[in-house]
Amino acid sequence: MDAMIHTLNPSIAGGGIEEGAAIAARHGFQGIELPLGAAHALAARDGVAAVADIYKSHNLVTPVFGLEVEWRKDEDTFLRGLAELPAAAKTAAALGANRCCTWVLPDGGVPLAEYRANSIRRFAKVAKILNDNGILLGLEFIGPRHFRTSPDNVWFWDIASGLQGADDVAAASGTDNVGLLVDCFHWFNSEGNAMDLASIPVEQVVHVHINDAPAVPLDEQVDNVRFLPGDKGTIDITAFLKTLAAIGYEGPVATEVLGTALDGLTPDEKAAATIDSEIKCFALAGV
Repeated sequence: MDAMIHTLNPSIAGGGIEEGAAIAARHGFQGIELPLGAAHALAARDGVAAVADIYKSHNLVTPVFGLEVEWRKDEDTFLRGLAELPAAAKTAAALGANRCCTWVLPDGGVPLAEYRANSIRRFAKVAKILNDNGILLGLEFIGPRHFRTSPDNVWFWDIASGLQGADDVAAASGTDNVGLLVDCFHWFNSEGNAMDLASIPVEQVVHVHINDAPAVPLDEQVDNVRFLPGDKGTIDITAFLKTLAAIGYEGPVATEVLGTALDGLTPDEKAAATIDSEIKCFALAGV
């Protein structure tokens, strides 16, 4: 990759592997986030080359996928998922997906020391397996205030705490493949600015999500109400993208819209509206 690339988040358009790829290609996306579970299952049936051919036929890259290991629940559930990761990661790497991401709540519902230590321990195991396959692990900090009702019991909520957490995971795993998924909604809700964003070492920007927020105070922002980037003008998407370009980020950028903003649209209409908003935002930022 030699630039920020328009990457379709499958949650925008839905559908299976072939349908998602076709929609992304029809509307000018350069890439699509890989639905690894479905891709791995299809590869087991038809071979990895057959899956790769679907994306190649649409001239799409698949640079990133979501972590499907359930690390938030009990230990047995985590270990079962972890046991399946080496094979799935091998498939992902064969399809060109060298970035894996998951979100991390600031408050895990248990004492902070326990939540932090357990998360780091589990992420370290994940990071080792991913590193063996040449894959980066991106951890997403979550910014809205409604996740931080007990301020003395929060961990992963802004760029500074996210970077510290990522570094702690890297130290525990003995790898250097851990960084952040940076979502402008969470950057905005954590009261981040361009200087905070510029403080991230570029090699630790694993993936980027863009969107917009409603024009309400921070105390009234909720995680599942988001809009297309640039739609409300609440988030300074121009400064966000310009700063990422200035630090040298090259990789996928995907729009993530939660809530009802795109309700009533067909998958093609959703994809068309998304790429249109992205192109406008990229142009304003000069990227």
